[in-house]
Amino acid sequence: MIRRGSGLAFALGALCMWAAQSWWPPGEADAGSHKLSRSGFDAALRTVLERYVDPIDASPVLTDSLKRIVSGLDTYSHFLTADERTEIRQRSRGGSTGMETLLHRAEPGVRKPAWLEIDAVLPGSPAERAGLRPGDQILKIRGQDVSFLLSQAEAAALLLGADGDTVELTVQRRSDPAPAALSLVLAGVPQNLVDARLVEHAGRKFAHVRIRAFRAGTADLVKRSLKELNRAAGSGVAGVVLDLRGNPGGDVPEAVMIADMFVAEGVLVRTRGRGGHILREERAHPAGSDSTLPLVVLQDRRSASASELLAVALQDHGRARVVGERSFGKGTVQDVIGLHDGSLLTLTIARYFSPKDRLIDGNGVEPDVRVALPAGELSGPDLGLQAALGELAPAA
Repeated sequence: MIRRGSGLAFALGALCMWAAQSWWPPGEADAGSHKLSRSGFDAALRTVLERYVDPIDASPVLTDSLKRIVSGLDTYSHFLTADERTEIRQRSRGGSTGMETLLHRAEPGVRKPAWLEIDAVLPGSPAERAGLRPGDQILKIRGQDVSFLLSQAEAAALLLGADGDTVELTVQRRSDPAPAALSLVLAGVPQNLVDARLVEHAGRKFAHVRIRAFRAGTADLVKRSLKELNRAAGSGVAGVVLDLRGNPGGDVPEAVMIADMFVAEGVLVRTRGRGGHILREERAHPAGSDSTLPLVVLQDRRSASASELLAVALQDHGRARVVGERSFGKGTVQDVIGLHDGSLLTLTIARYFSPKDRLIDGNGVEPDVRVALPAGELSGPDLGLQAALGELAPAA
């Protein structure tokens, strides 16, 4: 009985001490501050490292903390250790799944694990051959549950490999009732990222130019395709549909060069950093610009990043009407910073703004003409394209 009483007295004493410390915290809290400061964080971390009952190796603790801090800022910021950089370089040997993915997190306070969603699938790619479509969710990569991934970079690293390597996935297709296991055999990056053809509407010939992603040389492909279609149309095309549906973005300079083909002067895109300060402006050049050819941009809810910058540049300059759905809303700039120990910090340092200073990130590009578009490719009538051509016909 004496032992039990002593234990109870000790527990009650510890509880009272904890309560007293909670109600009357020392230091900064005495001054009325309830936010953890940098010095408070440093003091708490130092206490953990120095006073925890077992000795602590500081390196993994600091690494894990930094990873969680950086990846918690936004989807596109992340921290890689020197070993992880080496592993990624070894894996990056030309193989590709041919799909773009996006790691999603629930809103703060919502108890839902992260999930990885397929954002775009390139034609002729391993992902397309496996029957994967935008909107499908990846549950596991190489046996690793994606709900435990901290950043987009970790997901991308798991999907890397050499041409011919196999990546095992567990996927929940939108069309299937249960998850399925499948193997993707990696292949080279598909080259057919621009599809261009003549289409007839209301007795006129129009160019339909589908841009599936922006890579080096995309702008030249678009320029060459338009020249060929103008020749094929005889007296030239009556207008152009720039089709950006499902385009996840890519090389921003390529999108800016395409906008420059149709805008003779003024700002095409602007970046603003901390405090709203302008860091950079890309301006149009009058040489070689066609400022009269009727244009329509066709986009959907998966059009993102560089595709949004192209759409909003043409929209703000009055060069094109945008048809479809509100775009995804990804408009941030990342700086890649190598640290002295070989680790790598990728950090969002700026946001993109339209020529009229409209914020893209989190807002997307609002279409001039709203059209509900189905996800993925359909075999039936292309309602989006018909709506875009309908906007062109009166102006032709």
